Amino acid sequence: MRLIALGTSAAYPGPGNACTGWLVQEQGVNLLVDCGSGVLSHVQRVVPLTDLTAVVVSHMHADHWLDLIPLRYAFKYALRPGVRDFPVYLPPGGEAFARRLTAPYGSEEGADFFAGVFALREYDPAAELRVGPLRLRFAPGVHYIPCWGISVEAAGRRAVFTADTGPSHAITDLARGADLLVCEATYLSLEEDAGPQRGHLTAREAGELAAQATPRRMLLTHLWPNRDARETLAQARHAFSGDLALAEHGRAYEV
Repeated sequence: MRLIALGTSAAYPGPGNACTGWLVQEQGVNLLVDCGSGVLSHVQRVVPLTDLTAVVVSHMHADHWLDLIPLRYAFKYALRPGVRDFPVYLPPGGEAFARRLTAPYGSEEGADFFAGVFALREYDPAAELRVGPLRLRFAPGVHYIPCWGISVEAAGRRAVFTADTGPSHAITDLARGADLLVCEATYLSLEEDAGPQRGHLTAREAGELAAQATPRRMLLTHLWPNRDARETLAQARHAFSGDLALAEHGRAYEV
């Protein structure tokens, strides 16, 4: 199984980067995990859009799904004769949200914006989802809206994406023993996430998560573009002494 980092920025794309997006490749399957702003441009450096197998979205914040809109335009108009019923797996409630947000676009043509192009489906976080040889499992994170960590397994190898989360026992359990943990590390101090509800990890908390889950390798992602990422890495290393690195935009990782 191979993972390719298409976007590692938090909330807005850094220069030459994109918001959250990862391509998982296994036995001819190309699964896009999240599709935030800018991801669509970068995935085409790896595979043609028509080679994508499906998309799965962790939650409905714009930096994790908004590039599904230009993907629909590409499939409907440019990549003729057009892709039809392309599988897009959204979290619970995601289908109604996506249709509501895109209703003004669809009404111009008198039809649902996604109709005939995407097959929108909501996954059941309590059940396993199969995409070709890939087995996906989910766990709830701690975020400002419902958000799901995602475990992807194939041929005895397993990668886990925390997605956006504050400290979460469920995410730690999902990550336990993973071959590769892709972990958000948005903040450097608790003061940055000091509202009534936690929604992100500090770099040190990301390291603490890994110290409990003991993955074979860990990558830090979802970082502010205007921040020195070396400080993020240094803080995470205070808590986790294992194989740890910053996720590098455009790089492929073998799992």
